[in-house]
Amino acid sequence: MKKSDFAELVFFLALFVFFLLPATDPDLGWHLRCGEEILTKHTFCNVNTFSVLLFGYKWPNHFWLYQAIIYPIQSAFGRWGLSFFNAIVVTLAFFFFYQSIKNFTWEKMLAILAIIFFGWGVFSFGIRGQLMGFLFFNLLLFLLAKLPQKPKLAIFIPLTMLIWANTHGSVIIGLILLVFFCAKEVCGKLQKTPSVIILLSSVPITLINPFGFAIYQEAWQHVFGGIDLSKLIAEWVPPNPQTYWLIIISGGVFLLYLLISAAAEEIIFALLLLPFAFLAVSARRHVHFYFLILFYLFFSLPTIKKLLSAWQKQKVLREYLALLTAFLFLGVSVFLRIDKTYRTNETWESYCRASPVTVPYQAVEFLKKQNASGNIFNRYEWGGFLIWQLPSQKIFVDGRMPAWRDATRSSDEHRSEGWAKKSPYTIYLETLQTRQAGGQAQDGWEQTLEEYHIDWILISPGTFMDLLLEPDPTKFGWQEVYRDKISVVYQRRESKS
Repeated sequence: MKKSDFAELVFFLALFVFFLLPATDPDLGWHLRCGEEILTKHTFCNVNTFSVLLFGYKWPNHFWLYQAIIYPIQSAFGRWGLSFFNAIVVTLAFFFFYQSIKNFTWEKMLAILAIIFFGWGVFSFGIRGQLMGFLFFNLLLFLLAKLPQKPKLAIFIPLTMLIWANTHGSVIIGLILLVFFCAKEVCGKLQKTPSVIILLSSVPITLINPFGFAIYQEAWQHVFGGIDLSKLIAEWVPPNPQTYWLIIISGGVFLLYLLISAAAEEIIFALLLLPFAFLAVSARRHVHFYFLILFYLFFSLPTIKKLLSAWQKQKVLREYLALLTAFLFLGVSVFLRIDKTYRTNETWESYCRASPVTVPYQAVEFLKKQNASGNIFNRYEWGGFLIWQLPSQKIFVDGRMPAWRDATRSSDEHRSEGWAKKSPYTIYLETLQTRQAGGQAQDGWEQTLEEYHIDWILISPGTFMDLLLEPDPTKFGWQEVYRDKISVVYQRRESKS
């Protein structure tokens, strides 16, 4: 076996070990509940029955196939099953990226490590729907890169787009890849072959999903829907200033060099970087896609290859650098990952405490022992967990809902003018923040809880609502029934639960 082949083997083993991450996505719970409903009730989980806010709301659940996959994995293999599934998905994704570029063994390893570093905000939660989109993105990139030499691969592109469209709404960025590759790398070389017809069929085939064009409307609504998600959800916030300017400068320098040195067709193809730069500077959840495309272009364009030709001749040095990088990465992965993931997945308590936002597992156990029924006003970040763990109760808000429009129920006529077109997340905040800056009670929060027949409040200690209720909850018709460092539970006094 060649040194480079052995280095590749060690590197991808290290990748697999490194991504044996616990499944700590705050939205995991509602995905698992949807997976259960899809497989047991034979629905697409596209009608909201989990929350009282916007109950009955219909939405294009573009995650449905992902949910139908992770639910049986979790049911059969538990938390470790999800960790192994995450490692398989991410390792496969980077394998396709690696194989889409010829040569540059050591440099591609460094590129992957850089993508992991800049995209850690997405990768660190373990398995999640976004990673399925990342897998199909890299698979599509691989197929398109190899297509001019292997036209028969064209048959796999519509299939990839079809599965992607039924797994995650990021399929829209696959269309961006198709457009640029068809313009430069693919259609021009394949000319009038059946492969071009197959390739072009990849666009309409994405409409073969339970919701048709609505998956694109949902994607549009997240970006241009009038609700500024960057003010509501951490993942939609722009990257930190250092990363922001690195994207601007790296993209600018790269394109400027090509304008000076490259052929026109290379420059046109390199413009593929622009839409991904826009996405990356708009929201940190897209940063890893920008660096992936940047590295792909850097190692694939003939002009850059000529620039690096002298360095490529240093084969012996580069082989040893690849071996060193692979073994160092394997050592770091084993040292940092195995024990940490084992300790996290070992017990329910350690798993719950490992969540980015520690979930109220003890409060949930308390509610289970009370055989509690009725609706819960909950902390937004806990919505998915509560949907999963308290299936007999309805919550107030969760991670599906920030981009949903018109949070006014049809029966709330007196609120329709004030609440129309507000994000459910905004309504949740307005209810939770019972006091304004001046310290006066904010009107409406009590009416909101009453209108939605809220029987329980499950929030963090020290929030505005808790500070208002704690001194004398009976004054507002509530009683405190549980408190710990993570959560506090209030019960409506007249509740029969």
